Amino acid sequence: MPKRPSSPTSTKYRARVGYEGEYYLVQRFITAGEGFYAVRTPGSGSGKMAKPDIVAVDNGELLAIEVKSSRKKYVMLNSEQVGRLLEFSKRFVVKCPSCGGEIKPKPVLAVRFLNKGWRFIEIPRDWEGSIVVKLDEASPRRLQSSLSQVEVGSSSLKKRALR
Repeated sequence: MPKRPSSPTSTKYRARVGYEGEYYLVQRFITAGEGFYAVRTPGSGSGKMAKPDIVAVDNGELLAIEVKSSRKKYVMLNSEQVGRLLEFSKRFVVKCPSCGGEIKPKPVLAVRFLNKGWRFIEIPRDWEGSIVVKLDEASPRRLQSSLSQVEVGSSSLKKRALR
């Protein structure tokens, strides 16, 4: 990987930290073995096209993942970003050749609190508005979120917790 820019306040530095988070997550999927894979979608977040940072298969589940990295104690996904992720999840439909059933990716927010670990949140398909995820100061491993119905426990990606 190229050298990280020296100034943490520079735009290049922030972009580099974001890229490294996406790259790390993709590598974890690729090395997880059969049934797991991911690709990064370059240019996500730029323009108005509905496109997540990563499209992944997590032990048979299709995921559309928006990745956010931060040194702060919170991360925000604005309503436009949430809308684009949900739009992608609605429109990116795979049909099963055997049964004709439809498979849509689960919209997932992957939050990387630098030096604190990862948090994964499945966003309800009917969600409207922005999302703020806060790292609880009293317990750095706990997650607080403005989501009222958060699923943080069951998928194998979350169980692996990206050690």
